[in-house]
Amino acid sequence: MPNITEKIKTTWFKCVETLGQSAANMAESAKQKLGEINMEARRKEVEAELPVKLMQMWKDGADLPEELNELLTELNTLEEDLAAARAARLAKKAKPAITDGSDAVTNNEQVEEAVEVAEEMITEAVETSEEELTEAVEAAEEVIAEAVENAQPTEENND
Repeated sequence: MPNITEKIKTTWFKCVETLGQSAANMAESAKQKLGEINMEARRKEVEAELPVKLMQMWKDGADLPEELNELLTELNTLEEDLAAARAARLAKKAKPAITDGSDAVTNNEQVEEAVEVAEEMITEAVETSEEELTEAVEAAEEVIAEAVENAQPTEENND
């Protein structure tokens, strides 16, 4: 009987030892996987930062290979064109639909709204670049001028 008890005890310890070793192996494997995941995440962050830093270097006048200069010039042109298209779309959207100048209160509200939209366009453009700012200011001035012009009561409505 003592022999059977001793064998059960030994078998039990071996099972527990095997479970402990398996848990340690799993923990080590998970640790390695976590390290890989962290490295992949950092690689993606660096890959995302690279174009931004490269563009900034180009704007600062750093000497880059001709191929990169051409690509960055094209990218910058596309960004400017996109900003101009967005500003034009916003200006068109912000243009108030004034049919006559009979309602001065409504027209003044529309002018104020157009001014607010123009100010938002200018604020958005300031965050991007100076060239876009110039385009946005011109577009905003056009919107304001049209709104003010349309808000003036016509002679026909005064009679």
